[in-house]
Amino acid sequence: MRDSGGSGSGAPDRRGAERTGVLNRRRFVQAAALSGLTAGLASGTAAGETTADAGGPLTAGVAKRDITPENGGSFFGYVRPDIRAEGVAIRLFAHALVLGDGERKVALVSADLGKPAVRDAVIDHVRPLGFDRGSVLFAATHTHAGPNSPGAWIAGQIGDAIAAADANRRPARAGWATGTVEEGNWNRSIEAHLANFGLDIPIGEGSPEDHPVDPDRARDTTVRMLRVEGTDGTPICAWTLFGNHPTAFTPANTTFSADFPGVATRWFDRRFDGDAPMAIYTTGRVGDQIPRYDDYAQYAVAERTAIRVERAMWDAWQSAGDTLVRDLPVGGRATHDEYRGQDVESGKPVDDDAIVGVPTLDGGENGPTPFSGLELEGKRRPEWLADDVLGRKIPLAPAPYSTDVEVQAMRVGDQLLVTVPGEPTVEMGRRMRAAASDAAPDAVADVAVVGIANGYNGYFTTPEEYNKQDYEGGNTAFGQYSSLLIRNRQRDLAAAFGDGLGEPVDPSGSRPSIPDAPADGGDDDGEITDQPARTVERMDVVTLDWDGGWAGKDRPVDEPFVLLERQSRGGWETVTTDLGLGFVWTEWFGDYTVRYDVPPDLPTGTYRLRVNAAKYDLTSQTFEVVPSTDLRLRGVRAENAGPGDQPTRLIFVAQNPPPDPEENLRVRPIQPEGGSLTVEVGGSEHDAQWDPDTEGWVTTVEGVSAGDTVTVPENGLVDGLGNRSGAATDLAVGSVADLDWPDTMGTGGGDPPGLFGIGTFPT
Repeated sequence: MRDSGGSGSGAPDRRGAERTGVLNRRRFVQAAALSGLTAGLASGTAAGETTADAGGPLTAGVAKRDITPENGGSFFGYVRPDIRAEGVAIRLFAHALVLGDGERKVALVSADLGKPAVRDAVIDHVRPLGFDRGSVLFAATHTHAGPNSPGAWIAGQIGDAIAAADANRRPARAGWATGTVEEGNWNRSIEAHLANFGLDIPIGEGSPEDHPVDPDRARDTTVRMLRVEGTDGTPICAWTLFGNHPTAFTPANTTFSADFPGVATRWFDRRFDGDAPMAIYTTGRVGDQIPRYDDYAQYAVAERTAIRVERAMWDAWQSAGDTLVRDLPVGGRATHDEYRGQDVESGKPVDDDAIVGVPTLDGGENGPTPFSGLELEGKRRPEWLADDVLGRKIPLAPAPYSTDVEVQAMRVGDQLLVTVPGEPTVEMGRRMRAAASDAAPDAVADVAVVGIANGYNGYFTTPEEYNKQDYEGGNTAFGQYSSLLIRNRQRDLAAAFGDGLGEPVDPSGSRPSIPDAPADGGDDDGEITDQPARTVERMDVVTLDWDGGWAGKDRPVDEPFVLLERQSRGGWETVTTDLGLGFVWTEWFGDYTVRYDVPPDLPTGTYRLRVNAAKYDLTSQTFEVVPSTDLRLRGVRAENAGPGDQPTRLIFVAQNPPPDPEENLRVRPIQPEGGSLTVEVGGSEHDAQWDPDTEGWVTTVEGVSAGDTVTVPENGLVDGLGNRSGAATDLAVGSVADLDWPDTMGTGGGDPPGLFGIGTFPT
């Protein structure tokens, strides 16, 4: 094994600087390297000098960089090289938080990628700034809608993010807290999880309710957050850790997307009226955790999942306000080991080759494959044929995973982060956490497991889960004891912190050159081919088409591509952009289409769409955003209904217009709220007011019985946002129609797409 310690210094944030003339990127990179070298030499602690376990006053800085590539490449997820990227739904970014304690510094980096495939190149970029493998924790969010082959440009962007965060450091305070996620995920391999508790239930027949301890133990329910703010109270960062697969965007998806982590961070940003912290989402015990898929389409599933996670993030942020401290010691250590056929415990050998089992062909429930109909999950050897290394796995093929693995432990205050170069299941993560906790010094109050970090070597299951040979066990590549090697190295690194936090890192070398961005160029001119409609109602979709360059190369980097602008007295004001939520743009051989899902509360007025390409600008014709006229009366309930003049309480029930799964994007409230409703009863009008307790509009009238007809006139319902119903509607008292709403999309989006996305493969 080869160990390395951790930490060092310096460079300024740049958001669109190259295009605005603020600072040329290449000069910025050179300046960052120089400032890092100077600061490292002047740090006050010589190389090799031992350091105490206590840090000095905290400094912190953040930065992010766009890492969205051009169109045309394949995606990380689902092993479908025939499905290619045709646009962007939620822009991909790399986020960096750099913390310094006066002696050492560490970088916590999370990128919207499937795996941290460019780890070595990123380290090369930041060595001149005083970082090394021990002091840079590089995690991927694990979005399956990121690029399959991130290259040198993405590595350079991530290096830039770290450099800028380092240069942005300022006096800070920080503290840890947790929040609980309600119904944000579920365990896709519950039978394998239950095997940890001695239950051998056939695949497909288990339930969380079979859990002998607690059904929620099958899920990761805890968001961990590091809240960082300046000494003046200005928010800096909300570093977040949670375990759930970012697979709301399914195998049929054709757009790059940060999935629910990207949505959650954007929702969190909206909590703040002024300066908002940079929210950084990092993946934890993700192996068997997947979204609930309980909305109508993939974008909406991502947003619904994000909303649940973001609530817990906000709870944790508020709780952390009571834990903030100035003195926060930091330090990191990393180690390498190799799967070489050795025993990791007495009589527990690992393999020296990576091999996957037959359940791999099936795919997980959230990523069905063309072979899912074969129902291969749980296919395994009989127990009497079990192998000492492979256990009950039936080998399928060699896996593309290195036998070399990197494991890291990082101290941030009284918390210890231990990494896994792949996907630990929720229960294996608990065992890793327990082992590291037992070995860590008393100064460590808690341990958290970071998944998909610093490398990718497949799944990491418990031996019991492995031998069920569900999807995760089939993809645990080095035998039934694969995870124990990682656990052992985590334990060793945790124990090493008993000797201190490590030594600062001397800057060394120079930064590699960064290739030109694959986008941020394209055609010199564009031409609008189809304008938005002149009038757009809330909850409809507004679209714009134009001709431009191929492969989406017209899109700028780190800047908006499409902006929604509203006319005001002073000119045009930007309302939102494709860097936020609600936009999807696609391109096919230079034909671009952008669509924006108009929310139910968008202010009415005169709008336009503006295309901010790297080399040209286009502006659409203006259009009016008006209230929806499609609120739908479902019926009217009645209380105390009877014959004669007995007063009757009428409760009117309505719904918003149902979203179109082929056009709309975002989560939509099923029911409108607030406002008032006019009803005609026997030739007289009555006003009904919104009542949150009954979730309807309520009025009391006389002389109405069950089965009588009442009429809501044209536009008679106006909700609290000003949206309204359409044509006059007759309603029978005491009758409420079924909800008119699209079905939920189902786990994994249903049958896998056919070849090149044409049709589907039956399962």
